[in-house]
Amino acid sequence: MSQALEKILPLSFRNYVSNIPVYQYYKGYLSYRNAYKGKTKAIYVVGSPEHDNLGDHAITYAQMNFLRKAFPDYTLIEIVANRLMHNMKCLEEFCTPEDIFVLQGGGNFGIEYFREEEVRRKIISEFPNNKIIVFPQTIYFGDTELGRAEFKKTQDLYGSHKDLTLVAREATSYEIMKAGFRNNAVLLTPDIVMSLDITEPQKQRHGALLCIRADKESIFGDQDKRTIESYTAKHYSSITFTDTCIERPVSVQDRDMELNTLWDQFKGAEVVITDRLHGMIFAAITSTPCIALGNYNYKVVGSYEWIKHLGFVKFTNKLDDIPGLLEELKQLEYPRYNNEFSTAHYSQIIQAMSGSPAEAAAASSIVTA
Repeated sequence: MSQALEKILPLSFRNYVSNIPVYQYYKGYLSYRNAYKGKTKAIYVVGSPEHDNLGDHAITYAQMNFLRKAFPDYTLIEIVANRLMHNMKCLEEFCTPEDIFVLQGGGNFGIEYFREEEVRRKIISEFPNNKIIVFPQTIYFGDTELGRAEFKKTQDLYGSHKDLTLVAREATSYEIMKAGFRNNAVLLTPDIVMSLDITEPQKQRHGALLCIRADKESIFGDQDKRTIESYTAKHYSSITFTDTCIERPVSVQDRDMELNTLWDQFKGAEVVITDRLHGMIFAAITSTPCIALGNYNYKVVGSYEWIKHLGFVKFTNKLDDIPGLLEELKQLEYPRYNNEFSTAHYSQIIQAMSGSPAEAAAASSIVTA
């Protein structure tokens, strides 16, 4: 954000406090644009969370980091998902055709977390003349009557937008999107959190960290979890338990602190065992040896394809594989994450956001799994 704009806006858009109406900041932003004859452009990052899932917060963190570097001439304006309707009047009044909408990436493209789908539908329907891009997502509507009906609604709405790009974060979602959204550009890239490298500063490592989910996406019962713990205890004297869901809301202001607290846990472990997608990704970006276990859909195994070359992250669907994998990972010396593999993939996003709809469509023809 420019110094001139900071003078008008006493707090950055990203860090506004919840009891101050966002409308005040839009008014200041509009004044700034008028003063500089429309030369300032905005990227609205819509749908960020304030719930307890730090995987989703990491996505927003990575999106903002990526956009700030890729589009330094744009002002980034973050709009939390549960405040979208409160801010629609501001958006409708102050948005210009040159502005771009970035819709939150993640694993909520479907009916499992329907509020996020409603957020996307609202932006896509209300801003037909703006460039819109959905950051890397897993799509899962399910083969039910409700799932098929809602998928059809999404297809019809998304297909009617003239400049909408969808980004899948694994191959299965890419194939579903390519087949189901023929009027839209569709890209394939890694989850945007893989663009980060949080290895430094390094910490002294000790013991194992178990990050096993306890929600509807888990496929492991209590006995399975006891088996995982038993296998781990035979190799490590110290076991710590954590989760990417921390059972308390996380505000925009607290996001960085909460993420760094969790990342420090990963940095302090000799090995991580997890069935969380972002448990696996957090292990990768902190250079922590990891055993990743499958969940009920394809998002973990699909995303593993991007990082299996690292060598220090292993995937299995069989609990009996854990002892052998623990032995294998113990032999590794000083593994180090390198995010350079992701640069070419993410360049498709930059190209799609920078060019015309035709150029976005051309970028969508590049499959780089």
